[in-house]
Amino acid sequence: MPLRAVVEKVSWLLFPDAAAPGAGQNRPGRPRLAVPYIFSPNLTLGSALIAVAACLARIFSACALFAVWGTVSALAWSAIENRFWRAVAVLPLVLVFVAALAALMIAISTLERTIARKG
Repeated sequence: MPLRAVVEKVSWLLFPDAAAPGAGQNRPGRPRLAVPYIFSPNLTLGSALIAVAACLARIFSACALFAVWGTVSALAWSAIENRFWRAVAVLPLVLVFVAALAALMIAISTLERTIARKG
């Protein structure tokens, strides 16, 4: 079997819509692309900058929270001498971290919406 036939067959198996003749000719450009559900193609420059700033704020603040929380949790966990109470302490430490992370994400989203409305 020639190499070209193998490549065409593999490409047909991986991308059946793209391999069909005339595929995608009648569709506009935007619907062909897979985009997140929150993406708005009508973003202005200001709203795009706000979205990028909120995304970066989520990333950096979550990293900082994880670093601080991990350090404090490790110190608290190592201060407990009994192995049973160490095991018991893990679940509350994780649950409170998840709650703090969720509150942080909600606060950033609320702040983003507030700033976007003003702009």
